[in-house]
Amino acid sequence: MDEGRPSDYTRPRRTPQACGICRRRKTKCDGVRPRCRHCASKDIPCVYPSLPIGADQERSSNSPTATTPSVAGVTASLHEVALPSHSALRRSFDRFFRIHFASDFCSFDFWLDFEARYQEKPFLVVSIITLCAHYLTPEEALEDFGLSSGHEVWCHYAPVARSLAKATSDEPTISNTQGNLVLALSELLTKSGSRHWMYAGTAIRMAQIMRLNKEYHQNHSLRDQEIRRRIFWACLLMDRALAYFLSKPRTLSLSNISIALPSTDTSLAYREQTRGVTLDNLASFEGYPSDIGLKPYFLKAVCLWSNLADIHVCHRRFRDPLPPIDPRSPMFMCSQAVREWSSRLAPSLQWSIENYISQCGLGQGKIFIALHVLLRSALCVSHQSYLPQLDGSSVLLDIADAAGWSLLHRDPTLIATCVSNAMLVGELVLSVLDLAPDHHYDLQSIWVACSLLSVANTYLWLQYARDEQYIDEGIREKAAMYFDTISALLASWAPKWKMAKVWATALQTMQATYRAAYLGEIPENPKGAGGSSSPSDDESSRGYQPQPGDGYPSLINGASLYSYLRMITTDPAASTKDLRSVWIHLAVGWQQELSDSLIAEMAVQCGP
Repeated sequence: MDEGRPSDYTRPRRTPQACGICRRRKTKCDGVRPRCRHCASKDIPCVYPSLPIGADQERSSNSPTATTPSVAGVTASLHEVALPSHSALRRSFDRFFRIHFASDFCSFDFWLDFEARYQEKPFLVVSIITLCAHYLTPEEALEDFGLSSGHEVWCHYAPVARSLAKATSDEPTISNTQGNLVLALSELLTKSGSRHWMYAGTAIRMAQIMRLNKEYHQNHSLRDQEIRRRIFWACLLMDRALAYFLSKPRTLSLSNISIALPSTDTSLAYREQTRGVTLDNLASFEGYPSDIGLKPYFLKAVCLWSNLADIHVCHRRFRDPLPPIDPRSPMFMCSQAVREWSSRLAPSLQWSIENYISQCGLGQGKIFIALHVLLRSALCVSHQSYLPQLDGSSVLLDIADAAGWSLLHRDPTLIATCVSNAMLVGELVLSVLDLAPDHHYDLQSIWVACSLLSVANTYLWLQYARDEQYIDEGIREKAAMYFDTISALLASWAPKWKMAKVWATALQTMQATYRAAYLGEIPENPKGAGGSSSPSDDESSRGYQPQPGDGYPSLINGASLYSYLRMITTDPAASTKDLRSVWIHLAVGWQQELSDSLIAEMAVQCGP
């Protein structure tokens, strides 16, 4: 016994392992599992670090509740959730890196470091599992997670990811920013209310508070500096995509970004200094495309497309006093920027099947396709507003825009630009679908979805408006074929992405609206873009959804076909819309409010 120590002295018990929350907050942790006293008192999830991949596999099993880390107090019915086994994590990471990493998140981590240190990023890991759950086959879900399907895996981990997002919302870190971005995409693709907008906003705020949009990070290694740049570019990608899908203004302004574009993955691996190429000076870069890789060109395409998409989303036709053919108008300048940039692409970056196959060999096939559909659809997304609708209702209303142009005004140049680029998108999609099935997966991206939704209206206009410039049956038949192709393509994604079903239904609703306006047909199905709900849809859509008259446009009889088409594509994930009164109005030119009984009676009289 040491001198001066009481005989009844008891050595304080050392906490064997502190939970992740207490470690980050430097709070004393009692190590109690599944929930320590500190986390229990704060009513927040309690996360314990897990084993590295491949370490002590005897302690792992296929049960989702048998390994660490544990997350307690997530919901009333969920007392403990753990990271899955080594094979399950490997499978989730493989799907994530192959499907989403480059095109959606700008390769925002160094994958070797990530797999070695993933246990330090529980929020990001759980978000990845949540995002990739729906890619699992029933056999894989049972083998890796002990659950019957990918949907069950998603139901198991999504509440955990959401709780971790809430618990870390006031802790701006690199991994928390990444976790929020991944969770935002997961919530979008699973049609889970409007949470995606909230998580993306949190990621953007974290990136801004850490000044990831500035070159202020010299205290970090060259690799970490590059990863921080990529994370900010990933925030910009998510901001641009959600702004279009939800018809909302963009959050991030390019004028506040002063960081270099991403370097190549080889440069990242070798910890090389950035070449300092930015969005502003990319056009004057005199090196080879291989020197900087494809990501800078892809980001430039997203920004150019987004500038024109924002004109459409913000309804600038009714705000800008200059017509779009005026060289001083925003639409003219943005369109010209797209044309100039497209013409400057090196021959190896121009669209061709040969170049695409070459990019596939580099693992860049998906973003190569996205780059080119965005550049083509960029000259449709705002131009479609100037396609003259000559249905009876629009002719009677004869509305004028801010520049004094009637909605019936025909500008051959604008129409030709819109039509030619829409046809190029259809041609590109078909050329990829004609390849081996393995290449079809490269079409499945949120950027291709943005582009397809941008060009669909042009295909329908060619079919039904019978414009004097496009009366040839050949082009109308080709437009119909392209529309059917992109509708089927979006529908084919629905088993993995619930949101794809919403997009496909929105296209069918647009077609029904055209048929009502030009052919006088009223569809039997009274529902609009939201479609009918199923129990599984209800389970994943419990989050906030805008309602007509409560965050979503109310149906207004007497509006033009132009207005109705915009309404259909305004946040298609909003609450289901009943468009029967719209279709009846377009079919018969009724200009007054219709009672439910009169709608039903007229639907019988005017039905197909």
